[in-house]
Amino acid sequence: MLSAATRITIARMTAPLFFWLSLAFLVGQACLVVLWVDVPNLRESALVALEEVDPEQELNLADIGQARAIGLGLDPQTQREELATQHRVVTLLLLIWPLIIAESAFHWLTRSWSRANRWFHFYGFLFCLCPSLRLCARSVEMDRRLWLPGLGWRRSDKRLRRRLERTFSLPMIAIALLILPVLAIEFFFKTQVVQHEWLRFALHVSTGVIWFAFALEFILMVSVAEKKFDYIRTNWIDLAIILLPLLSFLRSLSLVRSTKVAKLLRVSKLTRLASMYRMRATAVKALRALILWDVLERLLRPDPEKQLQKLKEDLNQRELEIRILKREIYRAERKLRRDVGDSEPVMTGADIAVAADTTLASDEV
Repeated sequence: MLSAATRITIARMTAPLFFWLSLAFLVGQACLVVLWVDVPNLRESALVALEEVDPEQELNLADIGQARAIGLGLDPQTQREELATQHRVVTLLLLIWPLIIAESAFHWLTRSWSRANRWFHFYGFLFCLCPSLRLCARSVEMDRRLWLPGLGWRRSDKRLRRRLERTFSLPMIAIALLILPVLAIEFFFKTQVVQHEWLRFALHVSTGVIWFAFALEFILMVSVAEKKFDYIRTNWIDLAIILLPLLSFLRSLSLVRSTKVAKLLRVSKLTRLASMYRMRATAVKALRALILWDVLERLLRPDPEKQLQKLKEDLNQRELEIRILKREIYRAERKLRRDVGDSEPVMTGADIAVAADTTLASDEV
């Protein structure tokens, strides 16, 4: 069993390394979302655009057949480039994955299995399933603090949560608004997307950046949230944006497997492939809609600090109005006593307090 000082030293040395490894894993996941979901969806859109093109219209391509091949990514060069990119990304993920598993196994062996540490062991199991979740893992050795670049070791308290919320607020709105030009290009410039490779590349990069930003913010905010399930329930739209492309890809895999079965049963292969493309297109459209919904929610969500300041100002205004009303009541009672012929009453403690409020309110007015 390692000593406490040794485990603290190891935690300080390895926390930055595993943070960046987890971030690299998340970048790899964003690349796979683009390669496995967005690229096939854009190919289907390109095919639809080519079918709608007038054959006499010039496309600056050799012929419609070549345009169809490029739009679907069926030309050998495009396929080789995509396969090479997928191979590099998957290799990166496979290099990072064992390191995260090794860290979790090290913690299982060196940390006590007491009731206080049971959640940390459970989180270690989740990190083994998805290493990007390791981004902001709290450390038992560092008194349940977490490490963040530029901030160092911090406690997961309200101050840190407010700071991260302010940090992500405007950038996330700007990134989510990228979906507007993406939608405009996909719907109104389908032919240009087929013709220009740089335009297709820009659309893929935009999709990857949007997905990566949502996933990064969600993982960080869940890590620092005091009640994680409450945060997930409140921000379910962000979770849906993250999971929808992954579920779409898994569904596509099942359809591919069913295609092989269909071939054995002499069922049309094209029908199965068309179903797969429609499912992917539907998933991508749902993803776009969720992002737009999230943008509106962020824009309409009140700023907590501004809301608190406004409530304080409203409270001060109400207190001033109450003091003015007390002054009017005091004056009305004195006038009523004089009208009925009563002598001036002796001021009680309550009257003195009202008079003091009256003087203060008069000064403020």
